[in-house]
Amino acid sequence: EGLLACAERAKAVTPLCVGIGATAAPFALLAPILAETLGITGNTQLVTELYLFCPLVSVLAAAVASLALQETKSFARQATSVGNRRFAKSGLVGRTWLSSTELIEKKSSGLSSKWKSFSYSVLPAPLIGALVPGALPTKAIVVAAFGAAQSAYFLAAAEYCLARATDAVALKARSAAVCDTYANQGARSAAVLPFTSALASLCAAGTAAIVELPWLESLATAGGPAGLAGQIVLVSAFPAFASMFAAAASVSKARCQVDSQAATEAASTLALEYEENVENDPVLQPFRGVMELIRLTAASTILDPLRRRTRKLKRFGAVRVTLKFWKWFVSKVQSSSNTNGVGDESASPSSLPN
Repeated sequence: EGLLACAERAKAVTPLCVGIGATAAPFALLAPILAETLGITGNTQLVTELYLFCPLVSVLAAAVASLALQETKSFARQATSVGNRRFAKSGLVGRTWLSSTELIEKKSSGLSSKWKSFSYSVLPAPLIGALVPGALPTKAIVVAAFGAAQSAYFLAAAEYCLARATDAVALKARSAAVCDTYANQGARSAAVLPFTSALASLCAAGTAAIVELPWLESLATAGGPAGLAGQIVLVSAFPAFASMFAAAASVSKARCQVDSQAATEAASTLALEYEENVENDPVLQPFRGVMELIRLTAASTILDPLRRRTRKLKRFGAVRVTLKFWKWFVSKVQSSSNTNGVGDESASPSSLPN
């Protein structure tokens, strides 16, 4: 969590760089109008400085955002890899081991990557501006806009790294909580072990006292079945209690072993190496997560109402078909009854000629 906070702190300057780049781009567009308004178009040096000021600010903001991105990636990588070696199993320790030479090489490559990132963030915009045909104001606008786009890209990349690091830290915190839960459960099961040991020691002391004291001799002198039964009970009572206490301790020991194994397995999940482009990677894939959220949003706002509307239309269509069929059936019945009535009237005696 401390490394994640450092990554957040390193990323904090990136939105400022995006805002500076986004402000410099429209000011570069207004620079020709400003020069005409101030009446300095005749001073070539001053006009050139005015045209180049906004692109310079935008490119420098992109360079600072690039360095912030490198710092954010470094802290996010460290936060993600916490516990990979300390909690790794014996067969996986070698995967995270680095020699002194490899450590020095990794450190030097990290320093060189910062300078490379600074160069890659500074050089493209001027090169593109030089290749774009047109006058100096047009080139300045292109460079300023490209610098603003670079700053926005670096901000998106930093948020991507932070999203994965935050999810990895959350997974590690969950694993640590599960491990702590099993460890506390094991400590609770083991809390009774000193008490059972004390009771077993008491039984041993009681057995020794019975052997040393003259109670057995007195019962032997008394003789008879009662004396024999008393000797048996007196001799076997404390060992029987001690064996029961030992059985209780063995049950508590078994519980502790189960909880210890569970805590060990939970702690081993802290050593998972989270890498990108892996199908079984448990860490959040931001693009995949965004697509899943978009799918759920579309399903809840578009597809579900459309399905409900379709079901209503289907029910309404079924009702309309039923009504049409009923009207058709009633009209047929009425027409048939009218036909039968006309035939009866034509066959009546009053209608026949004399």
